Amino acid sequence: MALRGRWYTKFLRFFESTTQESMPVAPVSFYDEFFALDTLYWTAKDTSAAGATTPALLADGDNGQLDLMLDATNEKQESGYYWNDNRPIKLDHGPNIEFGVIVHTLPTGQSELYFGLAGDYVEGPIAEADAGPAEHIFFCFDGSGACTIHTDDTVTDNDAVATGVTVVADALHIFRIDCTDPTNVLFYIDGTRVASSTTFSVNQVATLALQPFMICHKETGVGLGELYIDYVRIWSDRA
Repeated sequence: MALRGRWYTKFLRFFESTTQESMPVAPVSFYDEFFALDTLYWTAKDTSAAGATTPALLADGDNGQLDLMLDATNEKQESGYYWNDNRPIKLDHGPNIEFGVIVHTLPTGQSELYFGLAGDYVEGPIAEADAGPAEHIFFCFDGSGACTIHTDDTVTDNDAVATGVTVVADALHIFRIDCTDPTNVLFYIDGTRVASSTTFSVNQVATLALQPFMICHKETGVGLGELYIDYVRIWSDRA
């Protein structure tokens, strides 16, 4: 393993050569390794009448990991983490967001696992019904390990664009969303650009404010799904 660096768009980005984890130099940055549950920034979403879906730290998680989970109870369930609709991440500042994610339990049935940037919280399945937050820029797993991309700025809507990447349970992957140019948002998995033949435009509102958003969701049924979030890193320009 080795640390490398290069100018990437407007930021100097150092990255680990094997995992592709970023260590950027940027005027504005945020990083959470999930050594503890930070209620200053994050709000937990726990929707379940009878199941166990409360977000929690993974016991003895390697260098700190957040556990979001659905269980086999036949009911609507959500287990998520977001910034309680505090939306300081402005598109016109060219934000990047990166997630270290392990899909511990591949989604089954109606279970969906999605994460990225979003507007205000809205309950709903992104893949099944294009519900959820009205504005969103998401990686998504729907009923399998095949990763798709969903974006919507309330005018331009891209649903279930294939990345060509299918994960296996318990493998760490690095997912990055680059909004340096909101007319052409770029997506990377493990350092490789994915879905490059699709133009993801989210510039309906140039100054759109967003928040990090990670959730496991199912409308009903006994489907399973579980995410371990290893870290979240955000960086952007100040102006």
